[in-house]
Amino acid sequence: MQFLCDFHIHSCLSPCAEITMTPGEIAKVCVSRGIDWIAITDHNSAGNVRVFSSVLQEVGVSVIPGIEVHTLEDVHVLAYFPDVSSAEAYSAFLKREKLPIVSIDPEISGYQLLVDENDSFVGMEEIWLGQPASLSISETLKTVEENGGISVMAHIDRKMGLIVQLGLVPEECIEAPMEISFERTLKRGLQTKNIIHSSDAHSLDLIKPTVAISASTRSFEEFKAAIFSSGRALRIIWD
Repeated sequence: MQFLCDFHIHSCLSPCAEITMTPGEIAKVCVSRGIDWIAITDHNSAGNVRVFSSVLQEVGVSVIPGIEVHTLEDVHVLAYFPDVSSAEAYSAFLKREKLPIVSIDPEISGYQLLVDENDSFVGMEEIWLGQPASLSISETLKTVEENGGISVMAHIDRKMGLIVQLGLVPEECIEAPMEISFERTLKRGLQTKNIIHSSDAHSLDLIKPTVAISASTRSFEEFKAAIFSSGRALRIIWD
């Protein structure tokens, strides 16, 4: 079977995302645009993943639980987990041990909203999720793997991406899959085996099918196999 996917979507929990990024609204968009499989990847937190997984499942859309980790090097790393509990455990680890207690004025820095199945806002995260966690890139890759997840270097060809921030691919990242934003990045001879493309949607209008995956089921193992298949099961969809 072929599934249309977008594996980098923010919810209303991310301070830089629009507050319309609620489960019900994202579900409507996915259905209308034929998207079968997504990931919710908020900055430094999985606080909304459980409710999104529940709501999206009701409309036939599968959710990979994720977190976009902001590392000490100001490089973003997408962490994907096999189940909601694993993502929540890693999120709790970040909040408990790796995120400095920095509060924000939501009117200035953006609201960090927790939501329920009815799209009602039920709380607000007080610690600023837009700050770097006290984790290096290598520590992020290691701890994500220890928690059963896989890491993808986020939007390497844009701000907060590996190449733009560092100008090179560090040795510890050579084998990691890379998310690219622009087709021209491939034409410049990017030397990496495993490439993915996602919307990084912070608003409803940006959600779209970005990859097509051939798989028997929408499981984490099939997702992982597609990411590491060197293109055999994953086809990028460009605009």
